[in-house]
Amino acid sequence: MRVPRKYIDPDWRPALIRWRLDYAAAWLALPDKALVDEPNLRYGGSMHVYRLQMDDGTGLRHNLYIKCQCNQRRRSLRHPVRGRATLETEFRALSACLKKGVPVARPVFFDHFVDDNGDEHYVLVSLGLDGFQSLDQIDMPALPLERRWRLLEDVGMTLRFMHLRGFAHRNLYPKHVFVAWRPALERFDVRFIDLEKTHLFTGFRHLFRDLESLARRSKNVSRRDQLRFLKYYLDTGHLSEDGKILARWLARKLHYR
Repeated sequence: MRVPRKYIDPDWRPALIRWRLDYAAAWLALPDKALVDEPNLRYGGSMHVYRLQMDDGTGLRHNLYIKCQCNQRRRSLRHPVRGRATLETEFRALSACLKKGVPVARPVFFDHFVDDNGDEHYVLVSLGLDGFQSLDQIDMPALPLERRWRLLEDVGMTLRFMHLRGFAHRNLYPKHVFVAWRPALERFDVRFIDLEKTHLFTGFRHLFRDLESLARRSKNVSRRDQLRFLKYYLDTGHLSEDGKILARWLARKLHYR
């Protein structure tokens, strides 16, 4: 399967053309982008993540997150020899999720090129989730009880929606789930990020893996909250027999006492 063609979000196209950022090499050359994390040096190459504030052409400034990847490919059963660039996989997943209404970080730009030395570069730019915070930044016990229950409900039902649309995240940590409280709705807006391993699931083990990895790495979440989360995820007024089986399976995995 061919690499997707260059993508520019229609709302951002005039601004990116004006700033001559309509090709991948221009993003690599930007002098003002700030490094966010330590470089990822897996898969025989490297990836750097940067943050940059930019005007969208209407006078509004946004945080953009720029992932720059060089010679980084991950092998899989579908691509056992050459592998596939993880940013290509992530862009495909973002596009597929958006088409089916799954809430994810919105891509602004995607492109790739091979430089004069034969090195392969991919660039994926996404709109920052301003006003959101990741689950690992939230002090759950400090939340008022009703707000905590609402958070569990909204995250559980949004993950259920993603799974019902056929997608498994397959790398779901609390830092990959972003939420923002919407006072007018009295609900949390939920978004997923880092979809480099996301694809259409082929078995329930992928769904269980999402539930297990999210539960295992969630701090300061009681077993009662975990059970409440499962109730919302399963969309039942109370835990059904299947829900109880799933809860016992998770308990064994997480070594609850």
